[in-house]
Amino acid sequence: MSTAEPAVVRMGHDLVRHLEHLPGDQAAMEIATHIKKFWEPRMRHELLARIRWGDTTLHPLLVAAAGDLVDGEVDRGEIKEPSGG
Repeated sequence: MSTAEPAVVRMGHDLVRHLEHLPGDQAAMEIATHIKKFWEPRMRHELLARIRWGDTTLHPLLVAAAGDLVDGEVDRGEIKEPSGG
């Protein structure tokens, strides 16, 4: 059995590392925006499921960002604008 991090956890933590220099609320918003724009629905669903299941390996900023996510919800107007800090 592999102990490697699942892809959504690894990718989520990569986003946190790139954006954690921002103030907390802004970092969470930027992370959520990136996830909405670029992650496939199944990846968003998996992240939300891990949070609902109480995955304690997730960084608090990633959990905070997920508060802005709803399964299947993507604002197509936001996709045209770049994200990041």
